[in-house]
Amino acid sequence: MRKEKLLDLLGPGARAAFDGAKRLACSKGGVLSPLHILVVLLGTLEPAPGHLQDERARLLQTARDRLSALYSSPSKNIIVTKETQEVIKDAGRLAEADSEPLASPLHLLRAVLASPTVKGSLEGELQPDSSFDQLFARAGEAVSSLQAPEAERRPDKTSAGRTAVHRTRELGGALGDFCTDLAEETMVGSPHPFFGREREITAALETLCRKLKNNPLLIGRPGVGKTALVAAVALKLCQGDVPRRLQGKRILEVSRLRLLADAKFTGDIEERLKRLLEDVREAGDVILFFDEIHTLLGAGGSVGTGDIANLIKSSLSKGEIVCIGATTLAEYYKHIARDEALARRFSTITIEEPSIEETRRILAHARGAFESYHSVKIADEEVALIVDMADRYLHSRSFPDKAFDLIDKAAAKAALAGRDRLSREVVAETLSEMTGMPLEIMDEEPSERLARLEEFLNSVVPGQEQAARDIARVVRIAKLGLELRPERPDGVFLFIGQKGAGKHEMAIALAKFLYGSPSKMIEFEMSQFTESWSISRLVGAEPGYVGYSDRSGLLSKAAEDHPHSVLYFRHVDLAHEAVQQFLADAFQRGRFTDATGARISLSNITVVMSLARANDNNRPAQVGFFARAEEDVAETGALARTQEFGLVEPLAATIDEVIEFRVLSCEATEKIIAEQLEMLCARLEAACPVLIEIDSGLARFFVERLAAERKSLAQLERMWQETIIVPFTHLRIDRRTVGARPKVAIRVEGTEVKVDIEYC
Repeated sequence: MRKEKLLDLLGPGARAAFDGAKRLACSKGGVLSPLHILVVLLGTLEPAPGHLQDERARLLQTARDRLSALYSSPSKNIIVTKETQEVIKDAGRLAEADSEPLASPLHLLRAVLASPTVKGSLEGELQPDSSFDQLFARAGEAVSSLQAPEAERRPDKTSAGRTAVHRTRELGGALGDFCTDLAEETMVGSPHPFFGREREITAALETLCRKLKNNPLLIGRPGVGKTALVAAVALKLCQGDVPRRLQGKRILEVSRLRLLADAKFTGDIEERLKRLLEDVREAGDVILFFDEIHTLLGAGGSVGTGDIANLIKSSLSKGEIVCIGATTLAEYYKHIARDEALARRFSTITIEEPSIEETRRILAHARGAFESYHSVKIADEEVALIVDMADRYLHSRSFPDKAFDLIDKAAAKAALAGRDRLSREVVAETLSEMTGMPLEIMDEEPSERLARLEEFLNSVVPGQEQAARDIARVVRIAKLGLELRPERPDGVFLFIGQKGAGKHEMAIALAKFLYGSPSKMIEFEMSQFTESWSISRLVGAEPGYVGYSDRSGLLSKAAEDHPHSVLYFRHVDLAHEAVQQFLADAFQRGRFTDATGARISLSNITVVMSLARANDNNRPAQVGFFARAEEDVAETGALARTQEFGLVEPLAATIDEVIEFRVLSCEATEKIIAEQLEMLCARLEAACPVLIEIDSGLARFFVERLAAERKSLAQLERMWQETIIVPFTHLRIDRRTVGARPKVAIRVEGTEVKVDIEYC
């Protein structure tokens, strides 16, 4: 059931009781609960005579005391809780069971008394239901002008602003068919009260008061609060807290779904819009609100687009209607700005994302609504934590929406777990589910975890202590929020050095430590981007080409789907200069715009680049533990000093650190080979039920052979395939021997590797 139709279940008397409860909620808490409705009903319904009068008075006093204890502070805005909405539905069902078209005050009372809040508040005070049937036997539709008691209707003197709420006028004709009263919808179904944004609200009101171009168009990223801001303006109009020129006005939201529903023929939508605009002109007090206004202008195809835009444009130019629109910046330029005549009718108001401090205040103000809904206590520390973690890990989304999303999901998780308080652990677990990052990364103190980064890199890539130290220094500064430009990626590295020195393995190790999985390292082979047009492969197809408007950009999909990851640009010096220039701009700004106009953030991503050419002489790759090792180190160092990387200057300027991978020592190489041999044996044992025994000198044998044949570690797998894997596949394993498990020995004999089998 739609929220705007929920109150249609109530008859005049029950609806009047609900309106009285709204007035009471203004002075007591701003949250319209079943307890508010109970106080109004007990204070105004006509009771039966006799001893039941004392019973009613006793219950009324108990309900008032409980209400004052739970909701003491006044509020300008009203939130109707989910429980209250269920009470209204229950009242409608009770009326249907009694064959009544609408719920009476007695039906509403019965539904209220069955609610958990009222039962908990009046435990021990309630009598059997039959006594209440007698107590309020005279309750009926005759009570049509129900008012709250004078003491409870009087607003608190400390309440800021006006608290009077006008009764929503009925919507008829096309207004009722295609619109909803935004103030009524906000009071009934808003999940939390609106707070802040005084500058933007003032700008909207000033625009509405203008003689010309008095149609505000709110432009901003998704989630910054455009629709909520219009709802706040609607509440101000409803409460009369607006300039005299706007007194008596109301904002009606046009439902695109209802406007387009069952439109079978060309012109149906335009005809409905004509009826709607005619009713708006006749009403004289209506301000239309088009949320996601670009979707309406695009309805009905190319022909319908022009007709709808022209209808609105004509009415706006003549001053026959006033409307408010909301859209994103990309959609504004795509659908509205190109029609200059239409764009001139609006006054654009940019809705910026609120700052971290402002978001904390917004969330703290809305905290009570989430506490009431989830029955979970949320302390100030958790509010600050939620905002900080949402800013750190949900950078691709906007405040305050991502903070509301995180606190709502975390509170729901805590409630389902039976906890009465939101904790750091629950917030970390919720954020882990939202981002896909391991819980231990979310739950651990960042400074403590990052202190182990250098040790971890050294354990994975032995022999590159200086490289691990330089990487850890840059990453630690970025991840702790100490960098000078936090919008940039968390480190832009250029890995240089001979093939097989461990550049690729270092990038994988970074992804595993920082983001929890080697799969978080996303690789781009830049030798595939040697033409200028290949930028479209990164950001998506341009307008007019196949794939436009689809998520066809490789870099766009990687950054959107994995906002916390390592992007590895392999052989970046082979990319076209235009591609390098694009990457330079993206790394410098920390974001880029794809072909569809979407803004993609790179602020939580670590960037690693490598070169196709290790040195100027283009000599064959050499393993670094034979006679010319010192000479290679000196040449690589000179390359790092002169920055002759084959990169365009803007891209070279974005690099935070050039990481030089020195030639490996014999000991480091032997350690790496020994670890890889253990993994090879584990794979062989998993593929075949055998035991594998390795000669202790096998790792040293391969070190010497690589050096003798002037090969790098990158060529080690082919050497293993020839000396170990192929002979292993030729072994004949007798599976008929009961209880015997074959043992395969891999040993060195002279200048060869022998693979033999024997049975235990």
